[in-house]
Amino acid sequence: MEPLAPEEGFVDISEEKDGGLLKKILVEGQGDDSPPPGSDVEVHYVGTLHSDGSKFDSSRDRPGNFKFAVGVGQVIKGWDTGICTMKRGEKCILRCRSDYAYGDMGSPPKIPGGATLNFEVELFSWKEKVKPAFQMTMDERRAHANKMKEQGTEAFKAGDYATAVNRYQDGAEYITYSPDDDDHGHGHSHGGMPCSGHGDDDDKADEKPAELSEEDKQLAVALLNNSAMANLKLGEADSAKFDCVKALEYDSKNVKALFRKGQAELAMGNFKACVEVCGRLLEEDPQNKDAEQLKLKASHAEQKQKKNEKAMYSKMFG
Repeated sequence: MEPLAPEEGFVDISEEKDGGLLKKILVEGQGDDSPPPGSDVEVHYVGTLHSDGSKFDSSRDRPGNFKFAVGVGQVIKGWDTGICTMKRGEKCILRCRSDYAYGDMGSPPKIPGGATLNFEVELFSWKEKVKPAFQMTMDERRAHANKMKEQGTEAFKAGDYATAVNRYQDGAEYITYSPDDDDHGHGHSHGGMPCSGHGDDDDKADEKPAELSEEDKQLAVALLNNSAMANLKLGEADSAKFDCVKALEYDSKNVKALFRKGQAELAMGNFKACVEVCGRLLEEDPQNKDAEQLKLKASHAEQKQKKNEKAMYSKMFG
């Protein structure tokens, strides 16, 4: 087939260099990494016919991002190749000759046979397929946990708190995995422990936390603290509290875990619990101004709550 006509800003990214797949970057992405084949990616796209510019499909017309596994044949060849060249946050145009799109048959009624297509694609994030924790060595689990920590921090800085939580919890699950676990890490979990619901203040899973080296404990606590911070940003105070409870199992005096637990208690309206947590924190760090302010805020809220309750009872039984 004839190569696509050259145009300013477009480069040939086809593996065969046959001119059938061109790319033009509209917004540069961050970092050096691109999603490897098999990764679960999240994108937005707008598809138009190259012949007349008419739109035939757009994920932006529907709620949520478009999610799929790239490089494994779930989408057209142009996407499988092109998206694997993109960086996080990049927006580009992928111009796909028909053999990189829907071929001679097209996709009636909107895409005729032999059509060249333009896709404006924005790549938000991806997650690589990895072996489950029970199939990894300790070194492999540690490397994966560190990678998830880095990806979580990138997502947090970009304001994508849901992805940040996903990455931090994934990393925590791998670094705290114990070969004695029976469920091999399946199911919803926080910090490697299966979640059976988030109970009251110090409700914890029945199992003891995994035995970890000091280095791995520090990594686990950092991941759980970061997850708590992202959950607080999402307004998920209960999940943030659970993260902190798990972090404190590995380091009972950790100042960040205590402070974020206090923030979660305050957000949940547990003012007395917040005051108690801040008291523990100030025993460890007496000069912590943020903890003093949080404790004061919770004390005032508790007093106001009691006053309101008293007034309500007076009306009821007055």
